[in-house]
Amino acid sequence: MNNNRPKFLKAILFNNNMAEVGGSVIQSKCFSVQDYHYHCYRERDEKGEPYGGFLSEYLTFSIILSDPYACKFFYQCMDRNEYLPFSFIFNASFNDNERLKSYEDAMIVYGSVTNVDEKFWNGDISGEEQLLLHVTMLLSNMIFLGKDSVQFLEITKN
Repeated sequence: MNNNRPKFLKAILFNNNMAEVGGSVIQSKCFSVQDYHYHCYRERDEKGEPYGGFLSEYLTFSIILSDPYACKFFYQCMDRNEYLPFSFIFNASFNDNERLKSYEDAMIVYGSVTNVDEKFWNGDISGEEQLLLHVTMLLSNMIFLGKDSVQFLEITKN
């Protein structure tokens, strides 16, 4: 069986719901994702059986910024008291006009940004200074877009 999946998953972050904006995902408006992690779970009774809705703690992700002023958006998100959409797009390709042409999978999350940490470093081969931004957000919803299906996970807000 021939497996054409790439060895490494490349992820980008688009700061909107990609399903709602359609072809308006522009490459220059996306950020390279260094890593991300989240934890979803369900409560268990005394027998260990799961019950109730899905609960979540936080989603944390790190993105690489070449422009230090780009982090301003995430600080503004902390001031807003609402759930905002972010799209994680995996193995994306763009056309000549920098518009999203195709992608392997995607994850759209809605949440409230609760913490932002910055770290400057000279990680670029050319010696240019870059910014690594660590963002923490409280999740409310997750939507998984696969090649064959869309899965929606609503997180209980208790």
